[in-house]
Order: sequence, then C-alpha cells, then structure tokens
Amino acid sequence: MKDKIKEYLQEKGSVTVNDLASALGKGGSKDFRELIKTLSLMERKHQIRFEEDGSLTLEQKKKHEITLKGIFHAHKNGFGFVSLEGEEDDLFVGKSDVNYAIDGDTVEVVIKKVADRNKGTAAEAKIIDILEHSLTTVVGQIILDEEKPKYAGYIRSKNQKIRQPIYVKKPSLKLEGTEVLKVFIDKYPSKKHDFFVASVLDVVGHSTDAGIDVLEVLESMDIVSEFPKAVLKEAESVPDSPSEKDMEGRLDLRDEITFTIDGADAKDLDDAVHIKPLKNGNFELGVHIADVSYYVTEGSALDKEALNRATSVYVTDRVVPMLPERLS
Repeated sequence: MKDKIKEYLQEKGSVTVNDLASALGKGGSKDFRELIKTLSLMERKHQIRFEEDGSLTLEQKKKHEITLKGIFHAHKNGFGFVSLEGEEDDLFVGKSDVNYAIDGDTVEVVIKKVADRNKGTAAEAKIIDILEHSLTTVVGQIILDEEKPKYAGYIRSKNQKIRQPIYVKKPSLKLEGTEVLKVFIDKYPSKKHDFFVASVLDVVGHSTDAGIDVLEVLESMDIVSEFPKAVLKEAESVPDSPSEKDMEGRLDLRDEITFTIDGADAKDLDDAVHIKPLKNGNFELGVHIADVSYYVTEGSALDKEALNRATSVYVTDRVVPMLPERLS
C-alpha cells in the first residue's frame, strides 16, 4: 500500500485523505482504518507530511541531499556503524544520530562527514529513516511493574544492544514474575515513546527451570527444538536396515570390522572407519560416511526442514539437530 500511496502523491502533489481513500479503493470502514494506520506509520518515518490545511504531500528531502541504504550494527554503548553493500568501510553513527535504530535494521542515512584517510578517521553518518526492522521477537524474563498500568511489566532481555525497555501488554494468563516469555514487538521506540510495546507469544519456561538460560538463548535466535509431525513421520518410516534394492550400485562392506569414531556423548553418529593389515605389509584404512541424502529426498518434508535449519546447533548441554534423532 505504501508504494501506491507514494505513486499517487507523486502524481497529484497534494490530496485529502478522503480523495486518497477513494482513489485506492479504501473507502470501507475496515480498509479506511488500515489506510489511516499506514499513513500514520509513513508520517512517523518522515515519508509523508500533513499540511496545515489537512492535505497530504510527500516529504521532500533536502535539495542535493544524497542518501544511502545500509545495515545498522549497534554497539551496547549506544553508537554504531552502518555497512553498505559493496563497500569495505563502514560509516560511523554517533549516539545522537542513531534515531532509534536497532541492531540489524535496514536504514537510510546521510553523510555528515567524509572519511579522512590521512587521519585514519571513518566517515560519519546520520540515520534519517528506518526502512526495515530486524528485531520482531524478544525472549526474556518478565519483571512485573506497576509504573505503567497499561502493561504487565517489562522484559529483561540478555541482548545488551537493546537499550530501551520492552513493555508487555497484559496477557490473558496470570503472570507470577518468574516466567521467561517470547514476545512479539508491536511498537518500536520513537520520539513519542522511548520504549518497545510487545505482546506475549509463548511461555518458554520459568527462571527456576534447569537449563533455562540455554533455552532462552535458543528461543531468542528462533532455533526450534521440536520437529513438525510430517517430518517425524518421514523419519520414522526409514527402515532399520537396507534392503536388497538399497544395495544396488553399492559395495557391500558389512563384513569389515567397522567402528564409529564419534565419542560416547556424540549426538550424531555418521562417521566410521575400518583398518586391516594387507598381505604386502601395508594397512588399508576405510573411511565411511553416512549417505544421509539417500534418506532425505529432494522436496520431502525432511528436506525442507533441513534446508530451513541449515545445520545442527551445538550448545553447552544439548544439540538442536538438523534432522530428527531417528536419522541423526
């Protein structure tokens, strides 16, 4: 909808909200509310502006002002850097020029000061717009707080790059204050309110649970332990031993004394060796690696889930596997 609004304003220059709603076919009550929300968001991002007579116009950038698009990398002390695609050097962004951007956001910047290679100083930039937020969910313990009666409290996140508090809307369930929650960000910090507003998605656990710190980190990175039912069903359908058909085109080495080289506490057993003396006095070393792709066929539920996970994730006390335990 944003693009259509911009195109119409570029064509007309200045329009009323009602004329815009009519042109975009947003005259119905539900569609009109959606349009107003979009216009409000675009105004906050300085993409449009309301004139004194109530009409809408596109926000005009300053004459000769060149803007660049990049990814913001925040420092826990408030400043940060913007990396530009195809450029080696990052742009420095001072604490006062961050403009409520969060680590990982796609931002639009203007150059305040060019780089000086003789002095070894980086170019300095100011963030003028946040094009896309990278942070959509947060995991942390709920701290019950009555300072803001509209909210149950705020989230204490381990992410040190999140500087503003994350207030949580009151959920339907009763909170005790020990819950570790996964929340969805509804509103981001701005000039009007210097804090996040979020809704509860899930209760990850409680602060007293064993291993909750590790689980909190995994959940915050959207690393999910559970597999969908369709994936588990495919994994369970794999037979315990190969059939005669499975052996076609393969060399049968099952008579060799073959042993795994993974440790006793390994979570995936997919490498093995055999070694035997030869008549000429040399030794033969056989290296065996599981042909997982034989069981994970292209386009299957297993294949799609493995592609989504990309790899197994090993942490201090557990592993989140790329494939169900039946295969891994």
